[in-house]
Amino acid sequence: MGVDRSCNMEGIGTVLIEMFDGMVWELKKVRYVPQLKRNLISAGALKALGLEVSIRDGILKMTRGLMVVFNGV
Repeated sequence: MGVDRSCNMEGIGTVLIEMFDGMVWELKKVRYVPQLKRNLISAGALKALGLEVSIRDGILKMTRGLMVVFNGV
């Protein structure tokens, strides 16, 4: 956040994320922090789901086997 202060978490739950190709991912144990203005997804949590995470030249790529699951700048 850039202001060196902590935020309160108000709950833990499950979130479904629908990808551009219609595939649905279920993220469990997601924390709800109302003070955050953007959604954050932990790369470590995605690695725990079996995804490979790489960042090169400012491009984030997440794969499962040969399938690219996520690409972003």
